[in-house]
Amino acid sequence: MTQENKFISKTYFETFMLDVETKHPVQVLGEAFLAEQNNEVSDLSFIRYAQGEVYFHSKDYESAIYKWENVHNELEPWAKKNIADAYYDLGMLVEAEDIYAKINTDNKTLKIEVALQLFTLYIQREKLENAYKNIKKAIAIDPDYPHVTQTARTFYEEQEDSQHAVELAVSEAMRTGSEAWYDCLKNYIEVGYTREFTPDYFQEVLLKLLEINQRKFEEITAALWNGYENHPMYLEWVKTANHLFMALDRDSEASWTKVEELHQRTYLSLIEGEYLIKELQGIVPDLLGNWLKVSNRSKSLFASAAVMSWNEVFPTALPAHVLADAENRIFHYEHDSIQLSYTVELFKTLINWAKDNHLEVAHQKKWLFSHLSNLNRKNLVVTGTVQNGKTSFINSIIGEKLLGDETVPVFVSSDGDIAEMNEISTTGTSALGDISEHQAGSLIDLKWPSQFLEDEEYSLISTPEFSVDAIENNETMKYIPLSDGLLYILDAQTPFTEDELKVLVKIKERAPEVPVHFVINKMDTAFHEAEAAQIVEEAKHRINEFFPDARVFPYSSLRSASKQHQGLATFMEANFKLRAKAVEERRATKLLQLIRSTLTELLDSRIAMEDNLTNTVEFNEDILSRLSGFINHLHDAESEKIRSITENYRAVTIEMKREATKTIPRLLRECSSYVKEDSNFKTLHLELNERMNETIRTYMHSDLLPRLRQELQLWLDTSNRELIDSQEYLHEMCGTFNGLYKEEKMHLNCDFKVMEDWRRDINRILSRVEVEKENILNRPSTTQYLLKGAGRLFGSLQQSNQLLFTQYKKYIENERFTDVAQSVVDKFFLEFDLFEKALKADINMFYEAPFTELNKTVEDTEHAIHNANKKLEQMKASPERYYDPLKLFEARLLQYEFMVKACEENEMLPTH
Repeated sequence: MTQENKFISKTYFETFMLDVETKHPVQVLGEAFLAEQNNEVSDLSFIRYAQGEVYFHSKDYESAIYKWENVHNELEPWAKKNIADAYYDLGMLVEAEDIYAKINTDNKTLKIEVALQLFTLYIQREKLENAYKNIKKAIAIDPDYPHVTQTARTFYEEQEDSQHAVELAVSEAMRTGSEAWYDCLKNYIEVGYTREFTPDYFQEVLLKLLEINQRKFEEITAALWNGYENHPMYLEWVKTANHLFMALDRDSEASWTKVEELHQRTYLSLIEGEYLIKELQGIVPDLLGNWLKVSNRSKSLFASAAVMSWNEVFPTALPAHVLADAENRIFHYEHDSIQLSYTVELFKTLINWAKDNHLEVAHQKKWLFSHLSNLNRKNLVVTGTVQNGKTSFINSIIGEKLLGDETVPVFVSSDGDIAEMNEISTTGTSALGDISEHQAGSLIDLKWPSQFLEDEEYSLISTPEFSVDAIENNETMKYIPLSDGLLYILDAQTPFTEDELKVLVKIKERAPEVPVHFVINKMDTAFHEAEAAQIVEEAKHRINEFFPDARVFPYSSLRSASKQHQGLATFMEANFKLRAKAVEERRATKLLQLIRSTLTELLDSRIAMEDNLTNTVEFNEDILSRLSGFINHLHDAESEKIRSITENYRAVTIEMKREATKTIPRLLRECSSYVKEDSNFKTLHLELNERMNETIRTYMHSDLLPRLRQELQLWLDTSNRELIDSQEYLHEMCGTFNGLYKEEKMHLNCDFKVMEDWRRDINRILSRVEVEKENILNRPSTTQYLLKGAGRLFGSLQQSNQLLFTQYKKYIENERFTDVAQSVVDKFFLEFDLFEKALKADINMFYEAPFTELNKTVEDTEHAIHNANKKLEQMKASPERYYDPLKLFEARLLQYEFMVKACEENEMLPTH
């Protein structure tokens, strides 16, 4: 043990115990102290230092501290450190901290020990910032000091301090190259400690590891790769990975299984449509080059095809040596066949991207893709020219007369006992009760029990029969390239005509790789076997002149199907069968064609979407202009109706008021006839007052009121007609706007309850109107006062009656009574006047619903214009967000097409 180790473990006192093992250290050191003290020149510090250690181990900290305080030689710094240790053990942490902090030494070991002791003390005192400083200080002095980095690692992990833990692991891995520290770093990566670090932080440490241990390099690189996946810094990581593998020797024969898989997965994720091309231009070419480096040459078809397709879509992006390497691998090495799952995954990615961009891949396309993805079923198109017996042939196969003259493709298959017909439209699948009920443009999925189809695992695609005048437009031309073969039905009476040759030449031009074979139907028309054999032989000869590989099978839909099915099965098995490996590759080719047509449609959809948005803006702006004019006109119409209806009503009441005001005074003056010479003038004024009121009531109820009722009824009828005219006008405008909308969008129904309310209110007013009693002759006018007074005074005198009679009569006949008439009219017409004041509000209510609907339509129209303009701006501002993903999908599609082509050329697949 070195002397410094003795200082650390406080066993320096053992240097005094040599050869005196039988004595206690206290005795030995005491004797040494006495001996040293007797020397002329003595130095007791060494002995005191040792005595302090003995006391410390005996937990006599006070004595130990006393001894160490009297050490004044080169051991003094160690003695101070020991004093602090004693205070620490006594639990006097503040005193210990002060002493540790004041130790000043150049001794590296002592510095580290003091830093470690302070580190431990600060943890206890929960001064974590100071603890961090001291552990970092200890590492900075000597990272090789025993346990110092391990102590730091444990501390960082306990504090869940991922940053310092990762930094320590990286720096120690770089410094020592230790596999243990690389394992530690790998563990940190796997638990997610490194996700906040920029990827380039790990570049140097990984390059060092690549030189030391390739297997460990692959493991840690893969762990980082997985950690940054779906992370905002994913592209930065791919850049870093590119730099790492660019340093790799191109001719290295090392195995990179994990990394190869990661390159493939990364490439596919980058071209899924999430990133723009400008983001990938500086990344993907290097990624592809590195992918080729780490790929096994005999299993590098996927990588090589990716390189070739990327170069096809983005010329000049890849170095010449990478292209040459890829081409060499594709055409000079054997490869595994392309997997159907690649195309399925691409189609799913395409569908999801379309959905995220508010587009929709037609349901028919999805159904067809799913149908073709079933490798256990062979798909044969069955067609022919008109009246050649195609329908009867298929009906005989399924044993039911189900097919007729359908103008849409019918997919006929068997799935156990299932018997159902479904219509496949662009939007969904729906059940069909009868096959003739299908809509134009749809597909029909017919599942029907058929032993032949079940055993042979065929799906027959019955397409509309050909007319020589419309070959290119026939639906069949769309489905033949997607099928595994074409079974062309000929008529035994006229087999293989010139028209049929024209049709077949067009078909082979469109789908040269699809095998074509023939069934001669209606063989029952032959009179004997020799004639039948001659028909078949002559047809074969003619057919083979143009289609040497084609075969012919004679058939009769009228004869027993079961007797013919075995021969038909043998015929189809021999001529349409492919090797198991070739089946998947061929089917992948069909699916890729379907994907390519989907890509084209999505590209056209973008143009259509932009045109549609532009049309939407133009249409809605036109509608908005029309609506604004219509609303203004309707406001004018409403005002006009308010004016017209109110004035008509007012004309009725004014006329009636005028007549009453004129008639009542006349009637009152005529009441003078009730004044007689023998009248009792004392009470005459009271009697006349009653008679006059009765006269007014009689006139108002018997004369005026009936005519008023009649006039108001006429007014109601006129008003109703005017409001009906308004409603009819609104309905006409509804028709105009709905014609523009091409749907029943607007209704604009007015509230005719207003008319009901008016009828009810007028009837109520007319039925309850009363003529209040007027004080006609009991008013405080001078003349009336004198007449009433004279009557009371002279009424008992006979000679005065003549005078009073004359005066009364004169007064009544000459009185104007306008104030009485006005009072009667005002009271009688009070409720009619109130009714008039409410007319404006009622007419407003009549038009309220149309105005509300129109204003809502204006609001919706403005909203539609705003949204369409906003989308147009976004589309025009960044068209690459739409076109870039489609271009990347194109690259992936080309990659799979290259793979299919490579497999076909390398394996010499039969082309039938």
